[in-house]
Amino acid sequence: MRSKVRASQRAGLPVWHARAGEGYWNPERGDVSVPDGWVFVPAGDAFVTREVKKGPHWVLLKRRKGYTAKLGVFCPEENLDVAEKRREETATSRARQRAVGRTSRERAEERYRAEMERAILDFLAFRPQHAALAEEIAQGAVTQATPVGSGRVGRTRKLSLPERAELAARAYVRHRHTNYEARLEKIREGMGFDIDPDPDDPLYREVKAEAHRDVEAFLERHR
Repeated sequence: MRSKVRASQRAGLPVWHARAGEGYWNPERGDVSVPDGWVFVPAGDAFVTREVKKGPHWVLLKRRKGYTAKLGVFCPEENLDVAEKRREETATSRARQRAVGRTSRERAEERYRAEMERAILDFLAFRPQHAALAEEIAQGAVTQATPVGSGRVGRTRKLSLPERAELAARAYVRHRHTNYEARLEKIREGMGFDIDPDPDDPLYREVKAEAHRDVEAFLERHR
């Protein structure tokens, strides 16, 4: 028997496709029917979704491997009409706000990259005659470690700026100024796979240890 849910109880109700047959299902209420006059709004238009979720709505979910996906929302059709009208009315102002936000993020990113580069130069502390090399390492390390959304060391907030700078500089030197990549390629060839070996592999650990010593020697030579 399908649950009879009052409109005042429907806001934000999570539902899934029914396990058997048509309709929808909620863990607490069992099988439920979409109220008359409601429509489905697929995920994708963030503005419209936010607007319709201000009123009565259901959220359609789907379990996927490792997470639960939001497929969209059900809401009264008149609420969708209002949301779409408001989307059109505010399109120009929202585009202007996005442009301002994008510019602000770009400026903040430029400031952060400059700060990161200075921190790397401080860590390197090369002698004046090696200033050009220090600049090359600092600029290359920043480019390598700071892509937005990459999850690389330059994006983590768990470490201080000097710690991020040191790790980024060491990684750049390891890959560009030691034989680490060539040694790693030999391990890959021996494995028959074009992937990095298991971090616990004894040979790989030996290569990493050698690379660490090479990086230390490289830094000392130029300080």
